[in-house]
Amino acid sequence: MSSSDTVHDSLVSRIYDINEKDFDTVAMEVWAYQYHFNPLYQSYCNLLGYSPLNVKTVFEIPFLPISIFRDHEVKTGDWKPEAIFRSSGTTGLIQSIHLVRIKSWYHKIAEKTFVKTFGSVQDYAWIGLLPSYLERSDSSLINMVHYFMHVEKKKESEFFPRISNQLLEVLEKLSDQNQKTILIGVSFALLDLFEKFDVPVWDNLLVIETGGMKGRGQEITREELHMRMRKKDPAMKIASEFGMTELLSQAYLTENTFKPASTMKIFIRDISDPMTLTSFGQRGAINVIDLANVDTCSFIATDDIGIAYQDGSFDVLGRLDLSDVRGCNLLYA
Repeated sequence: MSSSDTVHDSLVSRIYDINEKDFDTVAMEVWAYQYHFNPLYQSYCNLLGYSPLNVKTVFEIPFLPISIFRDHEVKTGDWKPEAIFRSSGTTGLIQSIHLVRIKSWYHKIAEKTFVKTFGSVQDYAWIGLLPSYLERSDSSLINMVHYFMHVEKKKESEFFPRISNQLLEVLEKLSDQNQKTILIGVSFALLDLFEKFDVPVWDNLLVIETGGMKGRGQEITREELHMRMRKKDPAMKIASEFGMTELLSQAYLTENTFKPASTMKIFIRDISDPMTLTSFGQRGAINVIDLANVDTCSFIATDDIGIAYQDGSFDVLGRLDLSDVRGCNLLYA
């Protein structure tokens, strides 16, 4: 076993069981590991003048621009991927590529995060309304939901590429049974479903929107989306998912702000000075530490704008000007 594999295996077990107290310590060890065994990331850090000699806290770690995933293979260590996730993008744009060393690692992180927020995956029937995603076998979102369906094995669980009579009949059946159900979908499809069709809403239904109008209509705020959906039933339970191709961890919004996975921490950088982090409550561009990205790069400077709060939660307010319109995150006008 190589030295990188020895360090990797030790980090993986610590990352899965991570807690807030140990997060920064493990993050610094992941940073050192990725600096030494990821030549691309090391070159980027060196160009900025950062190395383990002068990076002493998580606040000093350089964050890799997310656009690098469009132009380069991002890998820490020497391994062959079990899966390759690609961003959805829009026509004519280059897709981001995330090489996944072990698919089961992604599944374990996703399930642990879901359970922390919503309870056992097995309690729910899963209905996926994900037009423009289903034809893509390389979607991280499809992969996650498919895994959740496999875990719970309820016969009603199914993907739907569009709104259909079959979808409405399945929802009616689940409503009649008062079955705990997750209806997960992209914004434009959920909006069409609840505004144009006679859809049942019951106490045990949870709608999870993954964002994005995907060019099917004017981008709207999350608040407006939820408000319009709740015209069907003011008591409808709606959650939002924050995830992207370049990250293996997710965050969920169930009330006012997103709560990140235990493997994730959010920082906000100054839009005009990318090496400067802002204070809690200040608006800026979102940096993510995702320890689940141990095999690629855990320190990602995204193109999203947001606010981080002292309790660890955060909000997503939009995207940087001139950024690509892509992925699963809800864009704002």
